[in-house]
Parts: sequence; structure tokens; C-alpha cells
Amino acid sequence: MHAVEMTMILQPVGWETDATPDLRERGQAVINRQLVDNCDMLIGVFWTRLGTPTPQAESGTVEEIERAASEGKRCIVYFSDKETSPSGIDYEQYTRLQEYKQVFNKRGLTNSYKTLDEFRERVSRHITKAVQDIAKEERERRAAEQEAKITEQAIGLSTQPIQTKQNADISFETLADAQASVKKLLQSKYGIQDMEDIKEKEIAKIQTVLSSRELSSLLNQQATAESISAIAQIIETATTPSIYALAAVGKYGDDYSVDWLEIVGDWVERLSTRKLEGGYKWVNYIKTYPGLLLLYTLGISTLRTGKILFLREVVERQIYSREHDCEFNLLNKVDPRYVFYNNISKLIEPGFERRFTPVSDHLCPLIKNILYPNEEEAKYFNWFDLFEFIVSLKSVQLGKNRPYFGSFTWRTETNRFIIKSIQDTALRKGRYGAKISDFFNGDTNLKLAAQNYDNIANQSHWEFGRVSAPNYVELLIELAKEGKRVTTYRELNNILSQLDKN
Repeated sequence: MHAVEMTMILQPVGWETDATPDLRERGQAVINRQLVDNCDMLIGVFWTRLGTPTPQAESGTVEEIERAASEGKRCIVYFSDKETSPSGIDYEQYTRLQEYKQVFNKRGLTNSYKTLDEFRERVSRHITKAVQDIAKEERERRAAEQEAKITEQAIGLSTQPIQTKQNADISFETLADAQASVKKLLQSKYGIQDMEDIKEKEIAKIQTVLSSRELSSLLNQQATAESISAIAQIIETATTPSIYALAAVGKYGDDYSVDWLEIVGDWVERLSTRKLEGGYKWVNYIKTYPGLLLLYTLGISTLRTGKILFLREVVERQIYSREHDCEFNLLNKVDPRYVFYNNISKLIEPGFERRFTPVSDHLCPLIKNILYPNEEEAKYFNWFDLFEFIVSLKSVQLGKNRPYFGSFTWRTETNRFIIKSIQDTALRKGRYGAKISDFFNGDTNLKLAAQNYDNIANQSHWEFGRVSAPNYVELLIELAKEGKRVTTYRELNNILSQLDKN
């Protein structure tokens, strides 16, 4: 009805007609990947059955709804009150459905109907309102992109090749250039000095953008989805060469070299240090966004290559805070909740205010597009969520009593990878188990961190409307020590349920 004025059409899809057969993974996972992950809106309808359980949820339909809702998509859920013959009701299914209906109603708003005419009227009205919301967000997104482009042009922001005295062809304009440059610097007797020069130039360039008059005009405005999104895009553009540089160092650098460890640590620290100024308080925080980008870049890159000492060097750094006149662990400075201070996180990208972890959910595709554009999404998600999890656990080891719970709290398809990694770490087995154990300074410290983490998670359920922080880390370690491997989240849930009964 509104295709012309909104330049938008609706295409209804369902697994019966639109899913392509694929035997590489379980059926519901195929449906999730092909349909749920690509949809903009989900309409769920129940009558007397909840459905067949899956390894991840109470039924395939529930898994689809929870997955879509966790990603911030609109889920319009209806329950049919249409009469049916008692002999046609599976009462076990009906009981499960009523129980889950209560769960849905605690999370949000559902609707019911008694006749098909009533359903037709309601779903038409609800879809129209949802499409209007989508169109509004799209307008905000385009406005933010335009604002960012205009400001970048005014600043003269571009990624220019870096020239050094000894190596005229050193460049960080693209990821491929950065990788070739780092390899060359590692072989050069002047490589450390050149990398120091590059670091200083890149930090200076980012600081120039942060203090520019053009960016200041956005920072001095009342925060909106358009202005915060534009600010984020400008900072991301300015930081991209540094992202390329640290990703390459994390892949090829020597994490046993004191000099290289200091370079990456100082690079992240300098861009994470706040300078207290007047104006809106959130401005002082969002200017440390480059530090957050580099922490995620270095962390994911080093975790994948097993060069964990780079990441440990960064997260264990103590830096002075003028704001509190004392030293803080660097993780306190680049916590996503503080970089995007208070409610600013909900504005980082239009439409993301519906998500559990708006900053984490923004960084996930951003870093993939910059560093891993051709990688299979599921593989990348595994590493991204594992990085956020181990940094969250590490922050507890370093004394934080309110860790950041990122995308791993709701992205159920990465649970298996995280569970396996925890157990590998406990046994110091597998390709990365020993490395991650070293990140926590050994088995004893890992177990103590796990105990504290689980205690905090058990007290943090109120922070999550539809998902919970993992509170089973110590259990997984104990099971691994006993030779019991857990392979799925559903298997773990069964163990936790049995322990609760006992």
C-alpha cells in the first residue's frame, strides 16, 4: 500500500517455499541462516502447539523468534484463541505453549485473535506501523551518513600512504598494504623505529580529527541518532589505518618482543585516555572510541593467531585517570558502556536501541567489513563473541565487579564454540587452549576468575530482559577436569537443570 511513498515493498517468505535444501548443518540452522538472519520483520503465530524442541530452544519457531528479537528485529507474535475440538489437542504441547506464552508476555507485547477476519485486520495494521518505523530509521541512517560525509570532506579526512625515512613504500591505506608493510618492518633493522614513527603520525592524525572545528560542531549539538551515528562514522574513518596496522601486527608481529608489546600497548592507551573538557559529558567519553576500536581489532586478530601476549599487554596496562586522580586498568577506560556514555550507546546506529548490546552489535559487522569481508559469517561470529567473553572474564579477574556482557549473551549459535574453548582452556589443550590459559595467568587464576564471574552473572539477570549472562564457567572447567566434554548449549542446560533438582 505504501510502496511508492516509502520506496519499500514487503516480500513474505517462509521455510516451506523459500529455504534451499542444505545438509551441511541441522535444518533449523539452515532456516536461521537463509531466512531469519536476512529478514527485517518476523510474524509468529501460535494456536495449540509450541513445536518440536531444537538443540538451542524449546521449538524451531521459538528459536526463530528469539534469534530475530535478539538481533533487534521486529517480532510480531500472535496467539489464536480460535476454538478447536478437545480431541485434536496435544495437552503436553498446549501446556508448554501456555508456559512459554507467559515468558513472551514478560518480555514484551503479544496479541491474540479469535477469527481470521480479526487476524487479517490486526496484522495489516501492525505491519503498516512497523513499516513506518523502518522507513523512519532508514531516513535517520541516510541523514547520518550524509552528515558524516560532509564533515569528513570539510576536515579533509583521507587515508594517505605513510612515508618513512628508510622505507618509502610503507603504506597502511589498505589491509593488504598494512600486512605487507608490517612483514617488511619485521625484517628491517629499522622496523621498530619506523613503526614508532607510524604510530605517532596515526595518533596525531586521529587527535587532529577529534579536535577539528568541523567535528566539534557535531559534538556541541544535542545528541541524536543522526549526530552520534555521523560522529562514529567519522572516527571510524580516521581510525581505519590504525585498525589495519594493529590487525597486521597482531597477525605477524612477535608477541615476545618487549618493543612490539609496548608499541601496541601505547597505541591503544594513548587513544583511550580522556581529556576532561567542558560541554556535554558524553563528548569526553566518545573521543576515546578509537581506543575501543583498536582493542577489538587487536584482540580478535591476536586471539585468532594465538599471539595472546599482545592482548594481555593491553588489558593489564594501568593508566592514570585525571578524572579520578588515580590509576585505573585500561579495560575500565575502553568499556563500551563508558566510551558511549549512558544512553549514547543506543544512538550509535539508528534502530539499534532495540538491541541488548548496541555498541557490541555495531562493532561486530563493522570490524568484519574492515578486516574479514570474505569470511563466512558464522566463523567470524565465533571469534568475535569468544573475544568479548574472555575480555569480560578477564575484567573480573582484574577486579571489576560489573563486567561488560557483549553479544555472546544472546547469540546462541556461538555458545558451542565458547563452551569448547572454555574446556580446552581448562585442560590447556587444542590449538588455543594453552594460549588462553596464559591470558588468565594460569589454571588457578582462571578458576578463581570463573567463580567470581559466575557469582556476578547470577546476580545480573535483572540487566537482561530476554537473555542472561553465562553463569556456568566454573562448572565447565570442573567437567573438563573430570573428563566430561560438553558439546552443545542444550546439553549444558540439561546438566544445570539436573543440578538444580538435586
